[in-house]
Amino acid sequence: MTEVTTPTSEQVVESKPETAITLPPWFERLWSDRRIRLGTIGIGIVLVGIALFAWWRSIQQEQEQEASLALSRVLPYIEAQQYDAALNGDPKKTVRGEPIQGLLAIADTYGGTAAGKAAALYAGHIYLERQRYDEAERYFEQAEASSSTVVRIGALAGLAVCKEQRKQFQEAAQLYERLTAETESAGMKDKYTLFAAQCYEKAGDTEQAIRLYKALLAEFEFSEYAADAKAGLVRLGMVIDY
Repeated sequence: MTEVTTPTSEQVVESKPETAITLPPWFERLWSDRRIRLGTIGIGIVLVGIALFAWWRSIQQEQEQEASLALSRVLPYIEAQQYDAALNGDPKKTVRGEPIQGLLAIADTYGGTAAGKAAALYAGHIYLERQRYDEAERYFEQAEASSSTVVRIGALAGLAVCKEQRKQFQEAAQLYERLTAETESAGMKDKYTLFAAQCYEKAGDTEQAIRLYKALLAEFEFSEYAADAKAGLVRLGMVIDY
């Protein structure tokens, strides 16, 4: 006797093809226009750039606040002439649970901020006083990039003094001459004109020295530095007509 087996019926589920996204005809017509397509991409790039800039600005503002706070905590050490602690910080003392950071740490950590560049200026002057010119120049160069006129003037003056102390008189003179433009509104142009002229004289550049001595006397006849300018011209064999 033959056994007949009846196949069990299986439910067959038909797979439906994925529905493609159909764009409206008007959108396809617009997107096919190269100018509109490029313009849309350009707007997208601008929006992304704005978002990135806003993010970057928020980080910069946060870093500026941190650097300013750290600098305010170390300034008393500078005023008290405790220069080692000013440079390296005071780990034994904390404010709100945070150790006092030194100028070097502030300048290196927050170098892109205004407070970081101000810290670099302070550090440069301490190293200059200690006749450590390599370190002084490094921090003066960092401070020179500041947007603050006062910090920039201090940095350029510090660099000029470093060059002068190294007897690099031509470079010192050029830096002092740059300062004459920076300090015109601050009332120090006559002083730096004299310093530039004296350094050119020490460098043996008589022509430039005479030019600046004469310029000082012509513009600042009654300056406290006029007598030094006249003495410089006499040393260089010039007849004084002032």
